[in-house]
Amino acid sequence: MSMYVVQVKPGTDLQVAVLLRKNGHLVRCPQRTMDIRKNGSWNSITEPVFPGYLFLEEEIDRQKYDSVVRADGVIGFLKVSGCTLGKLQPHEEAYIRWLWNGGKPIAPSRIYTTLQGDKMVLSGVLREYWNNVVRLDLRQRRARVRLSICGHDYTVTLPVIGI
Repeated sequence: MSMYVVQVKPGTDLQVAVLLRKNGHLVRCPQRTMDIRKNGSWNSITEPVFPGYLFLEEEIDRQKYDSVVRADGVIGFLKVSGCTLGKLQPHEEAYIRWLWNGGKPIAPSRIYTTLQGDKMVLSGVLREYWNNVVRLDLRQRRARVRLSICGHDYTVTLPVIGI
């Protein structure tokens, strides 16, 4: 099955995903649970990893295409290199399935720092793609990971906790 990128209006990611699922589409909307420091205390929020984008996993015919683009909140399919539909490559689909995390929001990965300053991922989604980490900031509880989507490099922020 192929995976396509659908652009949606800002802030409507989850509502559009629910609507498309009700219409029989298999939609992926990877989410993360981030710790945000506000007024001196840490608060957890759940938000999409790719705000404004959903990933549709199915073969597209004219009827399915029309069903998606006519849904409230959908801007359209992402275009790649002049094509009408933004079809992902197999390695890019693997990234989305990894970030999809079985439909659960990505929880913070646990990072251990040795006495020598080396970092080790004890648990969490970063274990699989540790080599893609561009920047790790344990104080801000964030890891920036480089991924390729539709032929372009993107950096996504994922939650971490230092122990």
